[in-house]
Amino acid sequence: MRMLIAATLLAGTATTLAAAGLPTQEKPAATNPWGADPAAGGRELDAMWPRIAQPDEQVGIRGVFRFALESAGLNWRPERIAPALDLARRMQDLDPASKTYGNFRWRYGQSGVFDMNGVEFGMFQAGLLHRLFRDRLPADARAKLEALIDTGIAGMQRHAVKLDYTNIYLTQAANLILCSEAVNRPEIAAQGYARLDAWLAFTAEHGVTEFDSPTYYGIDIEALAAIARHAARAEGRAQAGVALRYFWADVAANWWAPGDRLGGANARSYDYLWGRGYLEAQTWPAGWLRARPELEGAGWINGPRANLVSMLDAAEWGPDRAQADALRRQVPRIVVQKWGAEPERVAIQYIGRSFSLGSAGAGRGGDDRMLVGNIGDTPDFAQMILFMDGRGDPFGRNKQAERQGAMKALHLVPFLATVQRGPEILQLLAAGPGVRMNNGDGLERLLTQFTIPSQAEIWVDDKRVQAGTPKVPMRIPAGALISVRWKDAVIGVRILLATAATPAGGDAAIELVRERPGDPASRLTIVHAARAPTGPGLAALWLRGAEGIDTQAFARWRKAFAGADARAEQQDGIVRLDVAGTQGRMRIEAAPALGKRILAEGGEPAPKLLSVNGREIGYPILARATQSAGP
Repeated sequence: MRMLIAATLLAGTATTLAAAGLPTQEKPAATNPWGADPAAGGRELDAMWPRIAQPDEQVGIRGVFRFALESAGLNWRPERIAPALDLARRMQDLDPASKTYGNFRWRYGQSGVFDMNGVEFGMFQAGLLHRLFRDRLPADARAKLEALIDTGIAGMQRHAVKLDYTNIYLTQAANLILCSEAVNRPEIAAQGYARLDAWLAFTAEHGVTEFDSPTYYGIDIEALAAIARHAARAEGRAQAGVALRYFWADVAANWWAPGDRLGGANARSYDYLWGRGYLEAQTWPAGWLRARPELEGAGWINGPRANLVSMLDAAEWGPDRAQADALRRQVPRIVVQKWGAEPERVAIQYIGRSFSLGSAGAGRGGDDRMLVGNIGDTPDFAQMILFMDGRGDPFGRNKQAERQGAMKALHLVPFLATVQRGPEILQLLAAGPGVRMNNGDGLERLLTQFTIPSQAEIWVDDKRVQAGTPKVPMRIPAGALISVRWKDAVIGVRILLATAATPAGGDAAIELVRERPGDPASRLTIVHAARAPTGPGLAALWLRGAEGIDTQAFARWRKAFAGADARAEQQDGIVRLDVAGTQGRMRIEAAPALGKRILAEGGEPAPKLLSVNGREIGYPILARATQSAGP
């Protein structure tokens, strides 16, 4: 119902935006243009060509369209574009009676369409290819492209995408606009503009649901940039510009500048330790990275591609510099943002000079990171993340194939309850038999993992320690204070509850381990069950950060945090946590077996949408696109 209301709120917005005076925004100039050597790009395309001419089973549809787009962008051997599009056509479902008609096999060797998003990713490149380079395409290639687009439109119409599936929803909206305008189907383009209307209304109420994703914010910005730069309707371009301003406000507010990355908790990250991803396709040209990134190659034909940047250039849109600089200068700052309708769907981050701590109040999926810390002054410091693990994979190294062929390392989605106030977090996690959770079947073991960057000092109570090995782990006594220190910054961890995942419960072992020499991080692990759990495992942790701490102050700080009042109890299936935070008591009461958060108090005040240091900055941006729309 909320989604229906949101979609209705902006009905007819396209006709009222001009009256509201919403101007089309000019694309901000890139600080670091991608740049390319055309001759080198041609050689890179030549190296890919054999796999287009004679595809193997692993050739992906994104790589096929990307080859065609980059060939046209460089005007390199244009006679090869038509054969590439023929290959794409062979990967398209052409059976009108099929549920996946118009969609694409993710890989050439697959027997059918297993990933419905193939049509969105393929048509995004097809739409840009037609919009930007149609005049340089050979006649046969242009005809083949338009046939692919025409059938692809049908595929997108058969692919229902929910409003909260942010990256695919926005990509589909962009595709319906650009692809339909390419083949002169204005009635379908109108559906794309209506989707943009609906997403703006939904987001003005709920926030971005795939919040702060290091991977998919890159896709989101790319899709909106394609509309803002290449759509035919001025009002649609203006709406996309407003959405882009919101995304960049979010990114700037949450940016951890010492690490060249987003700092806090986030939805959908495939990089456990570093939080890097396709967002770097936008933050590099914005001038926010010290080194040119090597972007993920999902779907590319294997091989060098540093000079194939036509798509990156076509879908780039940077921040409003004045807005971004004003946000990033606020240090320390506390960022609070909504990412859904429920009160627990809030993310909070405290950002200081030398550390940051961020959390979210609920989990979404196995690729989310719901507690993230940063310490240090370079991107070489791994992030601190807290999560529950059913595979024994603390760093996300052991990827597994999904049905559509994508390789991912996914963790558990436990029951989660969180309170954060400034640089303090209280978090409860629960998983295993008897706990309501999304992906708890067939667990090999049950662990709670906390990663610690290798450059940092690790203290247990008043002693600096070294991590053990997998064979000889360092055992951490119950009730100990673990402090992670680098220069004048410290993040402390108190484990208030750590139960064995058996029917009888009891205390779980806690260990500190360096998996391999040279690893970028160690792991602090609660071993709820070394083998398949037979009961629920619970972990409750209290984290506190500080900076400006010299050696003497560090001793006082440890004593104060270790001695701060903290209570944790379980009774009749209810877990109660109560701690004396520096700004007041923080409390959680929950029933993990029922999936119920009974009480979460003492945290930061909820924003209307997105706030920085208590000032709402998000809603006024999106209100520019919604204020004149009637119900």
